[in-house]
Amino acid sequence: MSTTLARRATRTTPVATAHGTIRFTRHHLNLTGARTVHTPQTTAVDAALKATVTEQGMMCLSAGAGAGKTFTLHTVLDQHPAWHAIRLLPQPQARPGDLRRSLHHALSLPGQPPKDPGTSDDLIRHALHHPSRLLAIDEAHQLSASCLEYLRYLYDDPHTRIAVALAAGHHRLHTLRTTALLTSRVTCWHHLEPLDATQITTVIPAFHPHWKTIDPHALLHLDRMWAHGNFRRWATLTHRATTRPTLTDPDALLRHLTPRPETP
Repeated sequence: MSTTLARRATRTTPVATAHGTIRFTRHHLNLTGARTVHTPQTTAVDAALKATVTEQGMMCLSAGAGAGKTFTLHTVLDQHPAWHAIRLLPQPQARPGDLRRSLHHALSLPGQPPKDPGTSDDLIRHALHHPSRLLAIDEAHQLSASCLEYLRYLYDDPHTRIAVALAAGHHRLHTLRTTALLTSRVTCWHHLEPLDATQITTVIPAFHPHWKTIDPHALLHLDRMWAHGNFRRWATLTHRATTRPTLTDPDALLRHLTPRPETP
């Protein structure tokens, strides 16, 4: 299996919230030396998003905690500026007013968001007419029922030209699947799989140079005992290994992790 290594390490991406734009740190623990690795999982997400944008459809991206859902979403969006992606991160149980404010900031509309919902909606609808855009909403399971209804209103409006990508943790996917107004519109349910054992010995050394000289069997042992193909766990392993260089033995490294290593 071949992997393509991006030329950038840790970076930030602007994400709009109800209170303005924040900077999203790309690598867990702000890991020095980490690289973006393009895996088959990334390619599959890229293809699913391309189809969604082309069809102006609605997609749901799910993954287990730490599997790289948010990272993969932003990495793919970075590679397609022509999609004019609007990246949103809603607060828990956000109200439609919060979503309006987030969209106002993300669309770079002038001035402060209008207090009148109708005026705000007119500005947002006009901005979503041209160019075509992709609304990418992370942690979408945090959206309240009224926000989901507002999202449906924007998506169904004949004046807007948008595709929608909703990202949610796999354990919270039930929240979206049981929302009738979404399930009737979602054209793609895509699950991001963790790394499998055949990928560990190529992807992990590409992810961070610390692992380039480590025995492949040791990498597989670390993955089997603790990381389970999970990028966040591999970032934790890498952080601990690079900040405590005396922990050269995999079992010694595992003993310093919390929670304790899992046994077969």
